[in-house]
Amino acid sequence: MRHAWVAGIVIGAFSALAIGATAFGHAEPAKVKPGDGAVLRAPPPVVEMEMSEEMARQEGANDIKVFDAAGKEVTTTAAAIDNASRRKLTVALPSTLPPGAYVVKWKTLSADDGDPAEGAVSFTIDPNTTASPGKEVLRADLLGGAATTATAAAVAPVSATGGAGGGTSWILVVAVAVGMFVVGAGSSWVVVQKRS
Repeated sequence: MRHAWVAGIVIGAFSALAIGATAFGHAEPAKVKPGDGAVLRAPPPVVEMEMSEEMARQEGANDIKVFDAAGKEVTTTAAAIDNASRRKLTVALPSTLPPGAYVVKWKTLSADDGDPAEGAVSFTIDPNTTASPGKEVLRADLLGGAATTATAAAVAPVSATGGAGGGTSWILVVAVAVGMFVVGAGSSWVVVQKRS
């Protein structure tokens, strides 16, 4: 019976860690240009996204499509993964885009574990207002380096579906904490049983 209980603890710990690892199984935008919520005085030539991990080179699996306020697609070509970095995805935009609000919808397929992800950001073209870059760094914690305090405070986490949320890093922290607690409790129980 003791072995079954220990096995249950170990399986529980690995399950908690697997849940945390699954949370990071998405290639989602860490940086985007134009930034989310940007106000531009002229149409941008391209939309660029740097993902949190490499994307699988599979036809149609990774794309960026831009839509105007009426929901009409304005992109005329498919997005392309950068040959030098499989984390970068870009799509060209027509130079004739009129002023207005635009929604950038993205989808990716992770090269690490094949998990799909999708979401959206937005920008506005208005030649009669002050330009603003918007939020270009969406997830500083996914860029592989420590963010400065000012940058970290300004960054709002974006989930795999593109909405604001707690971010996947909290899921991993909780999963690891639960796993460590379970393993620690199981180890303590085994030590106590051996001394009895």
